Amino acid sequence: MTNKNKVSTVVFSVYILLAFYVFGGGIVNSLVAYRTWRAVGANEFPKFHQIDSTLIIPLFVVFFFLSFIPQILLFWFRPMVIPKWLVLLALFFNLITLVSTITIQIPIQVELDKKFSLELIERLISTDFIYRRIPMLLMAIINFIMLYKVVNHSNNQPNPST
Repeated sequence: MTNKNKVSTVVFSVYILLAFYVFGGGIVNSLVAYRTWRAVGANEFPKFHQIDSTLIIPLFVVFFFLSFIPQILLFWFRPMVIPKWLVLLALFFNLITLVSTITIQIPIQVELDKKFSLELIERLISTDFIYRRIPMLLMAIINFIMLYKVVNHSNNQPNPST
């Protein structure tokens, strides 16, 4: 195994770890957390939302941004069986999520820091689903295809220890 192959293996493994962590965290946040916000009282909501936002940053947002590092490195360091177009497609879906987060979700979240608004929560849920969950699901499918290609290729190689 060459040094480039070793680096490719590490980069791909770290990418898959971060990508599936972010996908799982995003799904839980979207399908569980956002929906429970409707039940928080208007007086308690700003404080609740500020605490929630403080916790989500180190447990989710940091990993979302970190996932771009190995994802971009995959253009140069990826297992041979993964075509560059799959990496590009996954990055495209991740960028849709990033742009939506910056241009749609963060402005809504900033307003929710100030006051409870069922209308804003509903807009957050609907835009999150369309512009973040769907692209993230498509990216997870692409990531699964890449992982399958690597595992399938590995299984078809002769095992030197047998």
